[in-house]
Amino acid sequence: MNQNAEPVAAAETLAEVPEHVLRGLPEEVRLFPSAVDKTRVGVWATKPILKGKKFGPFVGDKKKRSQVKNNVYMWEVYYPNLGWMCIDATDPEKGNWLRYVNWACSGEEQNLFPLEINRAIYYKTLKPIAPGEELLVWYNGEDNPEIAAAIEEERASARSKRSSPKSRKATVSAWHLDVLRQLPRTSPGSVGMSRPQLQPSSRDPSSKSRCFACSLTAPEVTWNQ
Repeated sequence: MNQNAEPVAAAETLAEVPEHVLRGLPEEVRLFPSAVDKTRVGVWATKPILKGKKFGPFVGDKKKRSQVKNNVYMWEVYYPNLGWMCIDATDPEKGNWLRYVNWACSGEEQNLFPLEINRAIYYKTLKPIAPGEELLVWYNGEDNPEIAAAIEEERASARSKRSSPKSRKATVSAWHLDVLRQLPRTSPGSVGMSRPQLQPSSRDPSSKSRCFACSLTAPEVTWNQ
């Protein structure tokens, strides 16, 4: 018997979903058992969702990596004054409905991708999502031309906001491309990576890490009056 083996996680149930998560669901989605992971609750479209729709931010406790006991429901983000910090939604009471979005098993299944905006994680739709489809995310970053185009769209939007007279009266954000740290993978055969180099990753739905390749970050810049 392997005493170092990870304990089998108990299956999630809809009855265990906190009330604040249910109240925070957008009108286009509902929670039902996942089709890609039978032990998990998933997020399903109940109305058509257009391409380019943005959801978020992902909510959770901010912790150091050493403080995280389970990396199933988390992302890791770099803060200039704090270093790498985890946004940990392991405790459903500390997270929101994005906690229940599961990994895609293939490019065909993927319909969401993650963005980091102002040190917060958002999910954006990669293609239209029809009612009855599960929302599934992956972190292939700018390797995907459509995701690269969406990231450039976010940059252009940020530049436009910064150039407006109203934005010059307050603290604004300067956007640049950054590379997030790839968290260690726990599933056999998965390929991990350490910052700042990018490594290929297997599209393994049993992966335990919330991580992605490329993002937009916004270090704050204050305009001189």
